[in-house]
Amino acid sequence: MSKQGYSLLVLPFVMACRLWRKVQCSLVEPLKTRILSAVWRMECAGNVRFIGKAIIRCYARNAISIGRNVMFVSCQKRNLVGLNGPTVLCASKGAKIEIGDDSGFSSSVINARSSIKIGCNVKVGGNVRIFDHDFHPLDWRDRRAPEKGENTRVKDVTIEDDVFIGTNSIILKGTHIGARSIVAAGSVVFGLDVPPDSLVKGNPAVVVKRKTVQDGRE
Repeated sequence: MSKQGYSLLVLPFVMACRLWRKVQCSLVEPLKTRILSAVWRMECAGNVRFIGKAIIRCYARNAISIGRNVMFVSCQKRNLVGLNGPTVLCASKGAKIEIGDDSGFSSSVINARSSIKIGCNVKVGGNVRIFDHDFHPLDWRDRRAPEKGENTRVKDVTIEDDVFIGTNSIILKGTHIGARSIVAAGSVVFGLDVPPDSLVKGNPAVVVKRKTVQDGRE
């Protein structure tokens, strides 16, 4: 088959894919956000998109608040970093999740029992987990008794504006990440108070560098 003939065969497929992509962006994804917002009583500003599978648990009205132009991606074809699960947003009874404008997440799990606050323009890499609690009590006697689950330790998490969190990182309870900081891929940040403009890496993560910013650049 000639190159021209091959192009003629492929062109309709390419055009169909582009058309479907436009339909998804303009109709399917906005409708999906409206349905999720209505079912789980989330507060979503304009142009919030869930691309791929999403699991939402919101036990009070507006317990999950999402700003404008926020994107949650859990579709392998839309992010080639190697995503391994759906987007998960869970705000337990009495908890609050707040996400600022223009932030993006890829197969992220955000699970709150108290408060998780994420600022504007935050970029969260593939498979990142953010928890403000331990899920289970640390005392072995409490773990034997399911009714004592209230003894699980909980402490608020705050991530300020313009933070970048690398793929496969874990942000644990009591962590405060200052504005414009970077968390290196694969880091485990536990209860660390990170100053603004810092580089954090390791397990357990430590601040290894403070950036000097001049005229908006390093």
